[in-house]
Amino acid sequence: MKSISIFSLALLLAACGSKMMELSNADAERGAVKFPGLTVAALTQGKTHYETHCQSCHGLYSPASRTEPQWRGIVPNMVIKANKKMGKMGMPIDSAVQESILRYVVTMSSAPKSK
Repeated sequence: MKSISIFSLALLLAACGSKMMELSNADAERGAVKFPGLTVAALTQGKTHYETHCQSCHGLYSPASRTEPQWRGIVPNMVIKANKKMGKMGMPIDSAVQESILRYVVTMSSAPKSK
């Protein structure tokens, strides 16, 4: 019973956190400088992949907590680790999902700070 309550609370907090950072055309336009053709839909998918895959092993970091070069090193390394752990269950992260996550965190790492 206690684990169900903790799980429910975690889901509620994750849902609230997702709503706090709505992605916009400005985000997609900023990201398209580095990733030509980036759309809000693609950015949103990257955010979903980030939240789903990265949260399964550890807490989520704000994309702004790291620089682009840091994310470009972190994401591939974490995918390798996640695939070693999750791959045994038949759910590895493929290169398209890895790229989606990278596009999201790199784009949002340079997002203007909210006031």
